Amino acid sequence: MYDYAIIKHRSAMNAEQIRKYQLRKARKMVRYAVAHSPFFKRYYQGHDIYDVWNLPTTNKKMLMDNLTDWNTVGLTKEEILDFCLTVERTRDFSRRLRGLAVGMSSGTSGNKGVEIATRREENLLRAYILAKFPRPAGKINMAFILRVSSPAFNIDTFGHRLTYISQLSPMDEMRKKLETLQPNVVAAPPSMLKILAGEHACGRLSIRPEMLISYAEVLSPDVKEYLANSFNCRVYEIYKATEAGIAMSCKHGSLHIAEDLVVVELFDRDGGAVPAGEPCHKMLVTNLVKRALPIIRYELNDVITIRREPCECGSSFRVIESIQGRADDVFWAPKLDGSGYQFIFPDYIRRGIITCSDDIREYQAIQKDSLHVMVKLDIPDDADFERISSCVVGSIQRVFADYGCTKPDVDVVRGVPEYAGGKLIRVRRRFKMEGES
Repeated sequence: MYDYAIIKHRSAMNAEQIRKYQLRKARKMVRYAVAHSPFFKRYYQGHDIYDVWNLPTTNKKMLMDNLTDWNTVGLTKEEILDFCLTVERTRDFSRRLRGLAVGMSSGTSGNKGVEIATRREENLLRAYILAKFPRPAGKINMAFILRVSSPAFNIDTFGHRLTYISQLSPMDEMRKKLETLQPNVVAAPPSMLKILAGEHACGRLSIRPEMLISYAEVLSPDVKEYLANSFNCRVYEIYKATEAGIAMSCKHGSLHIAEDLVVVELFDRDGGAVPAGEPCHKMLVTNLVKRALPIIRYELNDVITIRREPCECGSSFRVIESIQGRADDVFWAPKLDGSGYQFIFPDYIRRGIITCSDDIREYQAIQKDSLHVMVKLDIPDDADFERISSCVVGSIQRVFADYGCTKPDVDVVRGVPEYAGGKLIRVRRRFKMEGES
């Protein structure tokens, strides 16, 4: 309750108070990182750690290359990755590593990333969500749909309940779980929410949520409107990367940066500050609360635009007008039983590729039609292409099989992925399903 009250109090900070608060917390985080992380002690040597916003930047490759020395809780890279792969294989998301919540994610960049949280950090996140996020009338009964879960996601307190449903579940099973649960909140990626809306429109799904929460993918305005109309309720957003919770909607639906949890720095091509109303070229985040795996001036590849006008809710926390990025496509494939087509989410495709080899620098999976997938791999000249290629083919075919679908033909070629609108979309579908515009 103490955390809840403090978070509520911080919500009233004005812009100047936010700036001072962030600087104070960031300096404290840097001091902690230097004292407890061998990586940061080396990396900041010769730099004025008091001058936080001029410290050198970090990124995911640096984190993964230095994972053992980066974390402050004494875990090695090998035991972290072994643990994550065991969880993936067993699908037992209740497991902890030395009492810590540890998970692996493809993140916004599509490359492997790791998240580590102490129980204290988990409790703070729970308090933050309860204090800041819009809530339905009465107690929260949320269906939380995602590819993976974590002990950090479980909430069963003060009568509020969160129930995890795997995105890998067949639609029949998912419908049964949702109808049994009858959630007043459904949280899922927008592509999943859109599928549920289609099931609801056809009369195959009977639920009446009071609100929807979208996360993990970009929520386009047209999809948001479609979802709101389909379920006759408000649609809110959570914008989170592996490295930090970045933003969440207020009661008016504006996506506010969580300024008291994370510092978001936005720059143009010349390294100058980006004014509101213009998309950034570079985005840096500093997590102000997570000490187990410090995230300081960390580069994300998302492109966001800050809204010029303040939110009518009165908060001085900045509002994100739009997010460009992570707009991967959902694959579709024929079911083995001949009953139609099944969706396959891009996160499974991404993971099937990136877990095959650390030599994969970039990649792109393109579904040409329902039974043909092409994968482009950017790997070093001396990498074992035949071994990596064979692993990628097997991984993608297993994903289709796990969904109960016909295994596709998979062609793997060397090549640099194609960019669309200046943004790499690593999982793309080049055909339309019936009814798609």
